[in-house]
Amino acid sequence: MNMLKISEAMRNGETISVKTQMKLVVSLSVPAILEQLVMTLMSYIDTAMVGSLGYEATAAIGVVASTVWLLNGIVNAAAVGFSVQVAQYLGAGREQDSRNVLCQAILFNAVFGVGLAVFAVAFGQILPGLLGAGQSVRPYARDYFCVIGALLPFNMACAMYSSIFRCSGNVLLPSLMNVGMCLLDIVFNFFLIYPSRQIGGFTVWGAGLGVKGAALGTGLAQVCVGLALLVLLVRKQGPLRLRGGEKWRFTKVCMHNAFVLATPAALERTTLCLAQIVMTSVVTAMGPVSVAANYVAVQTESICYLPAYGVAAAATALVGQSIGAGRADMAKRFAYGTTAVGFALVTVTGTLLFLCAPSLTRLLTPETEVINLSTRVLRIVAFSEPLFAVSIVVIGALRGAGDGKGPFLINLCSMWGIRVLTVLLFTRSYGLVGVWATMTVELVCRGCFFLVRLVRGRWVRTAALS
Repeated sequence: MNMLKISEAMRNGETISVKTQMKLVVSLSVPAILEQLVMTLMSYIDTAMVGSLGYEATAAIGVVASTVWLLNGIVNAAAVGFSVQVAQYLGAGREQDSRNVLCQAILFNAVFGVGLAVFAVAFGQILPGLLGAGQSVRPYARDYFCVIGALLPFNMACAMYSSIFRCSGNVLLPSLMNVGMCLLDIVFNFFLIYPSRQIGGFTVWGAGLGVKGAALGTGLAQVCVGLALLVLLVRKQGPLRLRGGEKWRFTKVCMHNAFVLATPAALERTTLCLAQIVMTSVVTAMGPVSVAANYVAVQTESICYLPAYGVAAAATALVGQSIGAGRADMAKRFAYGTTAVGFALVTVTGTLLFLCAPSLTRLLTPETEVINLSTRVLRIVAFSEPLFAVSIVVIGALRGAGDGKGPFLINLCSMWGIRVLTVLLFTRSYGLVGVWATMTVELVCRGCFFLVRLVRGRWVRTAALS
């Protein structure tokens, strides 16, 4: 039974068996998890390719990484603003309204994406200096950030249209497209990062752009996939295929809904990323080895919790369509089920992270000092991963219900009240180990806070869109 049939059954008041619920959770989660795995591997390969240029190249990306995550957070918040509308309208059987939302999402992508890109390129000129990067690192960090910023409209296209596909119940297609984006990124990096060289007796052309080539490779892959997703979205057979008569203009209702849904998500991501920027500035002051070790550890840790993001994508779609169908009971069941699945999966990956940390970090850098420091902090944070997964999946479920205020407030209090304040006042003198130990405690607390909010159930009272 596909998602649209499930939505129809829920609207008719039919009972959905536990077996059917779990099949749906798995069918939506598995492709998204595999996509997250491949995308993380892409980032892993990026880091390894750049790491071969030396620890200063790795440090250059590490310096601006938190700010790149901030931009990605804004992009993803915009995707939430439109995709949750699609999920709830389809759940209510209002396909015409969902197509109108899609048209306005395309317009928003073009207008807001270009504006954000102009800002990013301008701000990138001074960002490395503001973050305290050393003189030898600044040019590379500036080049990397500005190239990433210039191609933000296509980054937004990938996030926006992938999220809309998922919320319509089609998880496989965007997952396959994003896997393709990862492969394209590797190919582009192969030719753009390194200079021309001899491989197996043949001369292989290379642009020799170094760190800038890594950013350009990622951006070009996003260009290809973002445009392909757009074409597939408007032409592929299904509820979102454009049929003519759609509203190609911004409407008050759609933009109000987008603002209400996206603003808390944007504030939440901004809260987290600004805190990460503060943490980055603290780590930057510890020297390039600590910066490189921190970045390598962050990239390695992301492999551990990536299943939670796949499950969270399923939670958003399932809860959103349940709310649209007027079935608060099903919204709760899907939220509890996806949270349990996310917790179990990341318990396994967290154990593997603890055991395999030295081998994983060794893949990213040849520097012994960086490997040893990264391994120490990863074995500390591994204990927090299952509850971190709880927070990720619960956020996905709450977003599907249109509850963005709760995640924002919880992340604000947890990230700034526990992690940042503690690091600034007490732990920065303990070096990178102190920073990551504090982060571990904060992630455990955050997971507990989100679990309490999920169980209390107030989020499910959020009304469906008008």
